[in-house]
Amino acid sequence: MILIIGGNSQGKLQFAQEMLQIENEMISDGGTCQLEEAFEKPLLNNLHLLISRLKQQGLDPYSFIEQGIENKPEITIICDELGLGVVPIDREERELQELTGRLLCDLARRAAQVYRVHCSIPVKIKG
Repeated sequence: MILIIGGNSQGKLQFAQEMLQIENEMISDGGTCQLEEAFEKPLLNNLHLLISRLKQQGLDPYSFIEQGIENKPEITIICDELGLGVVPIDREERELQELTGRLLCDLARRAAQVYRVHCSIPVKIKG
């Protein structure tokens, strides 16, 4: 698995597409895809939105993502870093931020490669 993280609109998707040399139809969007299709394509974008959707539907994001990675260990995952130290006032937003951060820590430990993209500049931080 390859994990790509960074702030919103920092060039993560463009970097991933160039690195993997894939087109838009090979990308699942965690914000809009059918849940059962999230891990079917080589690239899963917007993991943070998928986590939010799973949580809203009462599903366990840890189990869902674990199962997806077991079924597709070569997948590349893109996720926004939420908050970056800013703690939201809204309780649900705080919980989502914490859940996403903890999941990213787990994914980073398991990933073969981890990149952080800032201002469209990728920095390899693992692998």
